[in-house]
Amino acid sequence: MILQRARFFKSARMISTLVGRPGQVYKPVRVIYKHPNKKPEFNIYLASGKDNTAFVLKPVPRSIFEHSQELKQEFGNVRQIRHHVDEDERKHILVYDYATSNVLEMINDCLPLPLQTRKTILKEVGLALKDMHARNWIHLDVKPDNVFIDWVVNMETKFCLEKVQLGDLDCALKLIGTNLLNQKIGNVMWQSPEGQLGRGMGKHSEVFSFGLLCLFVLTGVESFHPDFESLPIEPERVILHKLLSNFGPLPDALVKHVDDEKGGELLKDLWKMIEEDEERAEGYEPFEQWTETDYPISMWMRRG
Repeated sequence: MILQRARFFKSARMISTLVGRPGQVYKPVRVIYKHPNKKPEFNIYLASGKDNTAFVLKPVPRSIFEHSQELKQEFGNVRQIRHHVDEDERKHILVYDYATSNVLEMINDCLPLPLQTRKTILKEVGLALKDMHARNWIHLDVKPDNVFIDWVVNMETKFCLEKVQLGDLDCALKLIGTNLLNQKIGNVMWQSPEGQLGRGMGKHSEVFSFGLLCLFVLTGVESFHPDFESLPIEPERVILHKLLSNFGPLPDALVKHVDDEKGGELLKDLWKMIEEDEERAEGYEPFEQWTETDYPISMWMRRG
């Protein structure tokens, strides 16, 4: 249902009350996410609806608004994908149900989750990607803070997971035939090697990102989170170096797949540097040498 604007403050920095579906009014409460490029007109708001139900108001550019309509039409029946529940067509504002948390917050800030809960989260995200890939869509920004969850603690103080949804589809893209994407998109911490280079991205790249998500959800360790402010070089190079260190050796097929002289040379140079490094720094060990001390998968299994 299209929203009608009730009123707006003179300042473009705050949206005002919106009247939506019959009987539904959304009153902005506070900003919960400031636009990273300091564009206040695209700040995201927590809002109060009927019976004080919480919602999220997300102003977006016209292109993203139209993109969201297409995605909802395509995947509206997929419960594992998060869509808006109301909208303001004239002001390009999307209204979402408020999610209790996201996976990044849950893993970092809450008590350890049971293994079965972690498995359920990953299964639901996997099903969302399966549906998207089956229709030749790719999400392009798979990461923990784009996995939204609703949960409660029941009368027995037991954690109960109610809903898991993959959201923030702003970057999602429908591939044409077998064509691949040659562009850097998404969060560098969760991208595949070809994603770091912006060469040959496709469904396979997203499976790699999903694998990184699995490692994080199961261990609680953000393996590929450098101190961005102190980096002397591009973060893509740092993370690419770590990916090759952890999951090498460098496959010839990857160099061929990237199909870019500069990118291929970078991959080869990084791998040569790794091979010549007799004492790898902490966190750069090969995957088969990871231990429970640093990546405590077994601890969650015992608690599951």
